Amino acid sequence: MAGDLAIRLSDEERMDAIRVLDAAVGDGRITWDEHTERTELVWAAKTRGDVRPQLADLGPVAAQTAPPQRVVATISKVVRAPEATREVRAKATFGAVVLNLAGMRPGEQIRITADAFCGKVMVFVPDNATVIDEGTAVMGKRSVFCASDAAAGGPVVRIGGRVTMGNIKVFAGETRYW
Repeated sequence: MAGDLAIRLSDEERMDAIRVLDAAVGDGRITWDEHTERTELVWAAKTRGDVRPQLADLGPVAAQTAPPQRVVATISKVVRAPEATREVRAKATFGAVVLNLAGMRPGEQIRITADAFCGKVMVFVPDNATVIDEGTAVMGKRSVFCASDAAAGGPVVRIGGRVTMGNIKVFAGETRYW
């Protein structure tokens, strides 16, 4: 087990650790400042032993995070209203993925990895949601049509991923699209 701590981390292992931190801040076990500090340390970590101190005080409950929900649209349109998940991985290839997050509760957090190749991803969030767009676009477009810091205590939506010759649009309020 001690030798396990010297093994180099993969990006997926770093994302697993960050999911644990996301769950901890969502449950109120750490503050946003602690979350930011620990997340930076996780991304800087080189080995499993480097990550362990960032998660040690969160207990075994934090490690039991649900796997991400996957939504894929290939030459089609898929509409989903994800519930009881902390992460969604959406992929649109010559198609459209529509995510209705209007039912998010205050303080709830969700991470979306939205990848689109010649397709689009549309996300509908509550009016009081804070949206943080961390993704990239190559010959595509990313648009957030709502306040980026709408209300303290409201739900938090983090959107990453890559758009290539497509688009990602985020709307606040009523979902009249479908």
